[in-house]
Amino acid sequence: MYSEVQKVNPSDVVDGLQQVLKGYDKSKVWPDDDALRDGIITKGVYTTSLSDRAKLLLESLESSLTKEKVKSESLTVEHIMPQTLNKEWKTMLGVNHASVQKKWLHTLGNLTLTGYNSEMGNKPFSQKLAYFNTSNLSLNHYFRPINIWNEEAIKKRAEDLADIAIKVWPR
Repeated sequence: MYSEVQKVNPSDVVDGLQQVLKGYDKSKVWPDDDALRDGIITKGVYTTSLSDRAKLLLESLESSLTKEKVKSESLTVEHIMPQTLNKEWKTMLGVNHASVQKKWLHTLGNLTLTGYNSEMGNKPFSQKLAYFNTSNLSLNHYFRPINIWNEEAIKKRAEDLADIAIKVWPR
């Protein structure tokens, strides 16, 4: 889909994506608002082989939040709750940390864009906040009042991103 969007409108990802989605016929589906909301909240969107998909979604949401454009070529997808949990993360997530990670790891609510992916790594959330708090990305301004990153926080962010997505991709 990313390559389809780039062919249609390489300078405006949101417009290009809307054009591609509107052109879908019965063999491909553009979900209604409820299905989109549910998918954003509960479905994993990140895989190593399809990281461009998650990046496209996050770029589209970011561009809808501000008129100021950020060069996304230097950005990568960051897992806020990391793929490998250390002691601090296990403590923050609680006794069910393994099931929380399995359920929420690759969902949009746990992903963001950053130019500091390698610096953040598996660091505790409190250390990642230092990067988010100075980020120029509107998506990362979300984290400024957040002190804990757990299942409830991931779900809440996913719901907020779903609200934005429904505005970005109106049916």
